Amino acid sequence: MAEEVPPMPEEMPRELWRGLPPSDSWRGSVKEIFIAPRPAEAMVSLRTVRAVADRGLEGDRFFRESWSAVKRPDKSVTLIEEEVLQLAAQELGLEAIGILTRRNIVTRGVPLIELLDREFTVGKARMRGIRLFEPCGHLVAVTKLPGIFKALEHRSGLKAAVLSDGEIRVGDSVVLQQISRQGAGE
Repeated sequence: MAEEVPPMPEEMPRELWRGLPPSDSWRGSVKEIFIAPRPAEAMVSLRTVRAVADRGLEGDRFFRESWSAVKRPDKSVTLIEEEVLQLAAQELGLEAIGILTRRNIVTRGVPLIELLDREFTVGKARMRGIRLFEPCGHLVAVTKLPGIFKALEHRSGLKAAVLSDGEIRVGDSVVLQQISRQGAGE
């Protein structure tokens, strides 16, 4: 029997988030990197990938000429928390599910909710968190993993726009950009 996938709004309200809670101080890193060369194909694990401004990750199914041109900068890259993946795998009775989630960058120690509507760097690439999001029917169909929808509900990750080109490697830091007050009249 197919898993029931309720219709979900494309954007998830902050108050429903079940990932890592907001924190004033955190140190995060890239745990894993995945791309899928074509839609519905299996994800491929990489040690390094090049992010290209307004286009996404080289080699990924969502890499394109311009996401801004079609008013969808949130399609460039997806991030998910390793801590969420560990809990979801445990709920599903599996060892690991990172490669199954169809997300590009698995982070460790990063409360993704802190990156929403803010600029941050992942390795050498600068990004902006666009929206938190829910799992979708496509994820359920491609993984054929019973319970994946419920396991990731309200903690499925963050969609981000790539603002500047740069290489991303496993182990690189994820750093929230501080707003400079210099010249702001203070």
